[in-house]
Amino acid sequence: MSATGQTFAEMVDQAASVLGLNDYQLSAAIGLMPGNRVCSPKQVSRIRKGEQVNYRPELVERLVAVLKLDAAEAWAASGVLPPEMTAEDLRAIWERRATRALTAVGRVAQPSEGESFAAAASSTDQGGSKKPASRKFAGQRPAAQPRAA
Repeated sequence: MSATGQTFAEMVDQAASVLGLNDYQLSAAIGLMPGNRVCSPKQVSRIRKGEQVNYRPELVERLVAVLKLDAAEAWAASGVLPPEMTAEDLRAIWERRATRALTAVGRVAQPSEGESFAAAASSTDQGGSKKPASRKFAGQRPAAQPRAA
């Protein structure tokens, strides 16, 4: 159970209902997981009813992303974490990890309005800009060589 008093099943069911997703649609949104595993509509139904209690971490991760759940609350409620670990403990761990990573490169990111500390840390590259890493070296490609006739 999460700090909000909801079980993981209640969190999933409520979020899916708000988004207007039925079991089939939620199953499709979860998609193919590692190991070519799928989450069938029947399994989604069992999750939403609270009949399934053992969750794979990959499934929890996908449900958090698809349903835009509070990650710390969802992980704590899912039972994947040790029972003594709360959502606040998980947030504190993420915050310490983000601080360590940013301090190592000499810059501590401050979250902007509505952004979590972990999101601010993950969106900052080593140069301190907020560009995605894949665009860091864009424009530094070698010029095309002319073809020999």
